[in-house]
Amino acid sequence: MARGAESTSSAKRAKLCTKKKRDALERERNELILGVANARAKAKELEERLVREAVREAKEALAQRLPSVCADLEAENRDELMEKLPPELWEKILDENVQQNDLLAFAMTCRFFREKQKDLGKKVETNLNPWRLVELRKSGEVASHSLGWFRWVCDTLEILPGFKDRYEMVKGAVYEGDLVNYAALQGSVEILRWLMEEKGCELNKNTDWSAGKGGSIEVFEYLLERGYEFDRKACEGAARGGCLKALKFLRSQDPPCPWNAETCGWAADGGHLEVLKWLRAQNPPCPWNWEACWRAAEEGHLEVLKWLRSQDPPCPWSRSECREEASKSIDGHQRIVDWIDQQEDESDVEYTEFSDGDDPLAMYDSDGELIL
Repeated sequence: MARGAESTSSAKRAKLCTKKKRDALERERNELILGVANARAKAKELEERLVREAVREAKEALAQRLPSVCADLEAENRDELMEKLPPELWEKILDENVQQNDLLAFAMTCRFFREKQKDLGKKVETNLNPWRLVELRKSGEVASHSLGWFRWVCDTLEILPGFKDRYEMVKGAVYEGDLVNYAALQGSVEILRWLMEEKGCELNKNTDWSAGKGGSIEVFEYLLERGYEFDRKACEGAARGGCLKALKFLRSQDPPCPWNAETCGWAADGGHLEVLKWLRAQNPPCPWNWEACWRAAEEGHLEVLKWLRSQDPPCPWSRSECREEASKSIDGHQRIVDWIDQQEDESDVEYTEFSDGDDPLAMYDSDGELIL
């Protein structure tokens, strides 16, 4: 029995020893694993610190050196450009290829462009005067502005709320209504929708004139969806723009969009003989008065004036006023003066001044200045 008990005790001791040895080995293994993990963590922390220090040093170096490097590079570029392009060529570039509403973007491109803009005395202001926009589109000197341009304008300029008539505007200001009307003039439903639905701009009393001048049926349909009510300015704008399809659309509505004698007057102003013929061919014909002849003479549209006076009965005119307006025109419409002098018809309706009414343009000259 003693021998058996001693054998059992030895076995227990051996088992205990083995367990302790295994536990010790496991602890050592865990410590080694933990050591590796700690080492990795320290290495990562060190790496991050080194990276942060490297980034900080790079930023400091960038802040210290970049301005001088850029200035030197710009000076080199300026000298190179100055050698390649003489001042008179820069003037030609800006005069013929950069229209007023793009001068701000031009000047913001770099210091050199800003200096050229100042050297040439170009004003950095956005001009959304309706007459100016009409003439630009007519000349073909400027493409329609994209949605990106409208975004840039809204992000860059201070846009005043609402819409103001020219004589009420803050000088040099751009209003939300100007942008809305410009988008309508361009015929862009996409831009109109963005301005109204994203920027909260509202339609105004002159939006239909701009839409008419642009002649986009899609814009008219969008305005109708928004509940906009057209008045006579829509037909006047379409007549001025020579947009016969737009006129037909407007008059096909129920009830038809209203028109009056100024509709024929604006068609004559734009020299749109086919539009005039259509207007007068309707039943009943669009009314006219002496203003149609007066505008044709003022703008130098001899064929339009001849047609107006050849009708039966002829379109009324103020012969003396037509002659005076043609003779004092900037372009000097002498051929119209000569034609008027050759006419045997001495009829001369009484001249009456324009009524300002709610015509968006009747109170302004071609430069957008208020006529007093």
